[in-house]
This record gives sequence, C-alpha cells and structure tokens, in this order.
Amino acid sequence: MIRTTSLPNGARIVTEVVESVYSAAIDLWIEVGSAYETALNNGVSHCIEHMLFKGTERRSAEQIAEDIEDVGGMLGASTSKELTKIYGHVLGEHLPVALDIICDMISAPRFDAADLRLERKVILDEMQMYEDDSADVAQELTYLNLWQGYAHSYPIIGTVDTVNGITLPMITEHYQRFYRPERMVISIAGNFDEEATIAYLSEKLGKLTRGNGPKPPTPQPRIFNIVRNKDVEQAQLMLSLPSLSHSDKRIDALQVLDLCLAASASSRLFKEIRERRGLVYTVASMQHCYRNCGLFGIYAAMTPENTSQVLELIVSELDRVKVEGFNAAEIKRAKTQLRSDLLMDLESMSARSTNNASDLVHYNRIVPLDEARQDIENITNEAVIALANDLFKKESLSLVVVGPKAELAESYQLKLS
Repeated sequence: MIRTTSLPNGARIVTEVVESVYSAAIDLWIEVGSAYETALNNGVSHCIEHMLFKGTERRSAEQIAEDIEDVGGMLGASTSKELTKIYGHVLGEHLPVALDIICDMISAPRFDAADLRLERKVILDEMQMYEDDSADVAQELTYLNLWQGYAHSYPIIGTVDTVNGITLPMITEHYQRFYRPERMVISIAGNFDEEATIAYLSEKLGKLTRGNGPKPPTPQPRIFNIVRNKDVEQAQLMLSLPSLSHSDKRIDALQVLDLCLAASASSRLFKEIRERRGLVYTVASMQHCYRNCGLFGIYAAMTPENTSQVLELIVSELDRVKVEGFNAAEIKRAKTQLRSDLLMDLESMSARSTNNASDLVHYNRIVPLDEARQDIENITNEAVIALANDLFKKESLSLVVVGPKAELAESYQLKLS
C-alpha cells in the first residue's frame, strides 16, 4: 500500500512498505533547476546540488561519505531543467541514518567560499566532458535554439562565464528562495518502519518554512536549421519538435509512438536505417516532458557522407506515420513493452520510490497500477496517428547537425509534408 502524508507547510511524504526485500530506497525531489534561473545565474541550481555534498553544520564532506558508506549505503544527486533530486539506497534497518544525512544536507548546508572555488573547477571539468561529446553538443544546441530567450533553453550545467560568475551570495539567495517545503517531495520504498519514518520526516521537514518561489514561464518554441563544425569522425544529427507537457493526457500515446518509431531495437527507424541499410551506428529518440512544454527528438550518428540520406529516411518515415500509423503487431509490441516496464519496476525499490515521487510531482497523486495499465491498453493506432499529425508538422520541425564541416552540406532541407 502506498501512503501519502502532507505536512502543514506543504512538504509531502510518500511511503511504500515492501516486506519481502531487505533494502529501502529514498528520493527527495525539489522543484528547482535551470528553468528557474536567469541569464546571470545560469548553472546555480546544479552548483548547489554539488555544494550540498561539501558539508553541513554537523558533517564535513568526508563525514557525509563515510556515514552513508559505514552502513553499506549510497547517496547521489542530479539536476535537470525543473528538478533537483537527491537519492539513496540502504538496508531498511539503516534508513534512519540515510534520512538524517539527507535532511541535514537540505536543511543546514555549509556554503563555504573555499569549497565553491574547488567545486567550480569540478563543474568546469564536467562541462568539458560534455563538450567533447558531439551528441551532447547537438542536444544543447537544440535546447538553446528551440526555446531561445526562455530559461528552458539554458544549459543545466551553465556556461563557462556563468559558472565562473557564481558567488556565495548567489548560491545562498537561490537556495533560500527555492529549497522550501512546498517544493519538496520525499519518497521511500522498501522494508522499513513506516510510522517511525513518517514521524521523523514530519518533525524534520515540518521545521522548514514556506516560500514563494515562482513557476517558470511557458516557453514559445521556434524553428532552426543549424550545421555546427566539430573536428570529429562522425556526424551527429538531431531532429526536434515541440512536444507534450507532463499533464497532457496523450502521454501514453506518445510512449507507444516513440517505441514504434525509434526508441527500441524493433522500431521502424532502427530496423530500416541501421539493420537493413547499415547507414548509422546509432539511431534513437528522446522525449523530455516538462511542466508546460516538451521536446521530441530523433538523433543519429553516422559517417558524414550519409547525413542527407539518413535525414531523408527519417523525414519520410514521419510522413508515413502521419498517414498509416503502425501495424497491429507494432502497436501490440509497444504496449507489451510499456506494461512489462510497469510490472518489472515493482521488483526495484529504487524504481518504486522514483515512480511514486514522479507521480506526486507531476500529477499531484499516485496513479494506481491498474489505471496505468488500462491507460496503455486503451491506446489505439488512430490515437497515435492523430498525435503524429499534431506533432509532426513542417512548420515545427528543426534540425541540428554537428560534425566536420568540410564533409557536410552547408545546410539540409527538411521535406516534411
């Protein structure tokens, strides 16, 4: 049974006891990321995520690492456009230790100037790692241009200039503005003492005071066609379109479309472009859904001379899907994959914890398993065709190609009907 507890200050706790396992997984999600930043402080949310591990009023960075590893557990964190996540996994009997560390980190972080100088170097090294990856470069160019002028376009990690410009006052201001209880969901799944856990978290999180941080504005998309030079062997192609937000009821139809089109080894594009023609090393898709916007993309990695042919094949398949959709076997296979994912996630405490946190953040409720399975079962090819016609529009399609410019065309035509 999944239990939700709402505190007077807006913090929410979701617990799911599974007595047949030994461990417990934790997810603490805070509604803050690069979409809540400005052009001047871009990267500060990601920087704070790093700084949380540098120490608290009670623990040094070494003690945080040692305290969790002394009980055989792990802690990690990530930052995205709209969320910062702190997560962990321990034996159920040691859950109080993990919760004490996490609550300590988010309620009493020690922001120190010397730590910031060191962590800035780490983040700049991380940035160089992404710059070395042509696929990451293509994706960042897509975001930068799709929502140009809006915070959703900002790189999560920031830029060299903005990261170098982050100061302790900027970190403190951003932390105090957004690390507020009404923006927090903490989820625990596994074998643990539920009553004691809720009581502990109610006491710890209940001390936090509400804030009034803003929601990000709805970004308006634009189209673009970019060829970017990079001294690499392969070319990276990224086709993108504005897509669905988290709250759109067509999300399940999008999942089916995605699996049939490009997201699996049995998908149309993978079979046609890689398996039958051998034109690419990689062809796949991505879908990123946010509070009030979304992105659907198809990317491929290939020898530069194959770029035009690969692009033509992808666009041709988009046109075909708008008319025919997929056959019964393809639809059935995609729905079976989605149902299987739902059930296999039940075997992972980390997946259970993450899914419960996601439901509360995105839907403000826990979606029952039977309802989720039925939503998948209800998807028809007609629904997929209708969605494809809404998404795959000539006036919405954009392109980024990254590779050795001498081997690429100056521009590429997008001949979508």
